Amino acid sequence: MNNTSILQERELFLSHFPPEYRSTAANCLLAAVRRGCTTPQEVVDHALSAAYRRIYGSEAFTLLLLLAEEDPEALLAGARWALWWESLPFDERQRIKRERSEEALSRWMEGQPPTEKQRAYLRVLGHTGEVVNRLEASRLIEQLKGRSHV
Repeated sequence: MNNTSILQERELFLSHFPPEYRSTAANCLLAAVRRGCTTPQEVVDHALSAAYRRIYGSEAFTLLLLLAEEDPEALLAGARWALWWESLPFDERQRIKRERSEEALSRWMEGQPPTEKQRAYLRVLGHTGEVVNRLEASRLIEQLKGRSHV
């Protein structure tokens, strides 16, 4: 299984949870792997057992139990992702986290207007045109300063 398909499995699993519960749900699966589970079904069984014990601790655990009934394949997809993720070397996990973080920040910046500081600095650098969003402003600043934006 390649990185793209395993990350799609992660998204399938996480799509069943509101954003504020996704980390709890993912960590429940990851904890199962860290405790020695080696197959997707073992991961699911361990995660569900933990969810039953902690059902009153978070809505995420209730949703995890519901997912087992409503879409067990999505739960197994999450388990496959957790096994894959924990099998990666630490440096590789950090690289992937960094990339996801940079992508999320870029998407957010695209939806935000440029700041006044960015506009002022662009004028100082000689830019006279309009700037649509913070990401464009940031990239223009880097370009005008003679550096490429990553």
